[in-house]
Amino acid sequence: MSFYTLFLARKKLIYFIFCLALMIPSAYAQGSSDYLKSGIAKAKLGQFDDAILDFIKVIEIESNNALAYYNLGIIKGKFMGDMEGAIMDFSQAIKFNPSNALAYNNRGNAKKNLGDYQGALSDYSKAIDINANFALAYNNRGNVKKNLGDYQGALSDYNKAIDINPENQIIYKNRANLRHELLKYNAAISDYNKIIELNPSSFQAYQNRGSAKNNLGDYLGAISDFTQAIEIKPDNPMAYYNRGSVKSKGLADAENAIIDFNESIKLDSKYYRSYNNRGNAKKQIGDLKGAIDDFDKAIEINSNYAIAYYNRGVIKEELARLKEACIDYSMAMKLAQPDLFKWIQEETKNSCQV
Repeated sequence: MSFYTLFLARKKLIYFIFCLALMIPSAYAQGSSDYLKSGIAKAKLGQFDDAILDFIKVIEIESNNALAYYNLGIIKGKFMGDMEGAIMDFSQAIKFNPSNALAYNNRGNAKKNLGDYQGALSDYSKAIDINANFALAYNNRGNVKKNLGDYQGALSDYNKAIDINPENQIIYKNRANLRHELLKYNAAISDYNKIIELNPSSFQAYQNRGSAKNNLGDYLGAISDFTQAIEIKPDNPMAYYNRGSVKSKGLADAENAIIDFNESIKLDSKYYRSYNNRGNAKKQIGDLKGAIDDFDKAIEINSNYAIAYYNRGVIKEELARLKEACIDYSMAMKLAQPDLFKWIQEETKNSCQV
């Protein structure tokens, strides 16, 4: 399935959900019903400003029309980026129809986008109270729990969402990514497998599964996945970078790694990590000058890239340019995060007083 086909399918899904929310009860007054239908039609065409005017007219006729407020919230939140306005409209929709689980879920989305995680958590929970089979609300609540550091709670919500809707790729992706972050690589691979089963053209699933396999030491499996990712998106520099990194670090196949890094740089000449890793690969084959050139380039692109300073320092030390090496080590430690700082400090303690 092509990216464009996936895009159209996702767009159709959004409109399908949107239209479900816009069903018009027959009890509405004729005038408000007409404006409601008109607003829905305009929203489908992307004429959001005009749709808003129609929904406002509905409210002028029926001030307690929950559906009009809900539609306003959808447009403002999903399509116009007005989260504060969306929250106000969803709140009015809930006031006039407290049993609308969709309104709670979407208000939760708006609150999450504003960083109000506790408020979002409360809204998702209320949506679930109203509809215990609301898979999307469980997924959304899981995302918020993850942001709040409640990883077990997040996993529990993702599990429930998958139990309800076992064919939803997004939920598997969220659970897989959390498992990956928690270093549960085999469990993450199981989820990536399911995503690929549902969508064999999922570039990101192959990328992520390759990364998990690499972390488990399955270098050939990782290379196979990155190769598949390249077949899906041959113009993506990250897949070449990842495959080259496994070849270089995992298999010590520096020459073939350099070929991948070359391709990655060809596709994105500003991707400094590819220069850094190509520099390491060149060091493996004894091309120290070429390695320094690559570290220079990585630093030129990103002057705060600590590991490139360290790597360049290592080669300068090998070339007996100790003073220059120590300057690089010092800069690396100045820029490094705490864990990397301690590692560099330990590695260089016998070379320099830095």
